[in-house]
Amino acid sequence: MDNRYYENVIKEMQPFMDEQGFKPMDNGFCNDKKAFNVAYDEARQMYILSVADIAEDGAVGEFKELNSWLFDDSQNAKDAVSVGIDFTGTLRKELGIKSVRKVDNNIDLPSASKGDSMDINGFAKKMLDVFPSLKDDYKAHIAEYGNFLYLNFFGKHLVPEFKNLFENGTKKQIKKLYDVLDDAYVKGDRDTVNVVVAVLCAAAYNSEKATTAIREMLAEDTHFLSSFNTFIPVFAKNKKLLNALIK
Repeated sequence: MDNRYYENVIKEMQPFMDEQGFKPMDNGFCNDKKAFNVAYDEARQMYILSVADIAEDGAVGEFKELNSWLFDDSQNAKDAVSVGIDFTGTLRKELGIKSVRKVDNNIDLPSASKGDSMDINGFAKKMLDVFPSLKDDYKAHIAEYGNFLYLNFFGKHLVPEFKNLFENGTKKQIKKLYDVLDDAYVKGDRDTVNVVVAVLCAAAYNSEKATTAIREMLAEDTHFLSSFNTFIPVFAKNKKLLNALIK
């Protein structure tokens, strides 16, 4: 794969770079505190963000890898924007800059699609109905990123809710969630069904208690259960999903 999406990554990072005074340098960018570069590692099929300190005399220290994003031939320009957003967040933390996230009540919550099918936005609406405390997190997410990076949002906010429910929730609470998930599994489009299974696998990741609770929840739904069991080992080896859904 060539590095044709590099410019898309940098373009997404550019407003932050301008804000923090980053200028081009050999092999990257720097301001008076930090230097960084973004490179595509062909062997690993990843974009790599590396950062170095700037000494008082202006000398650039040793670059250290701080973040990486799996990017193979299945990715596109939209995915490159996500890389830029994630790398910007890493640089922000590295510089000690706290992002002020104000809830904008003018931001609409996701809505269900018309008809019998369910898309990602429809699934997100259902999840916000089940976990209403996430509504402000959703609005803050849209305010920060400008669009719905659903894997990022689900990984940061929904997976922990699932894990806590499966590890500590009552059977009644789990049954309530199952009813919604089953509806999404039956009516969801391909992306939605894949996300439902992936989020369950993320909630079960490294948790025998959650895994057992999910299998008990799906015990009478053999097709759904089979999808979950089949995807568990796939999920554990999928670096893109692990990076997105395990925070």
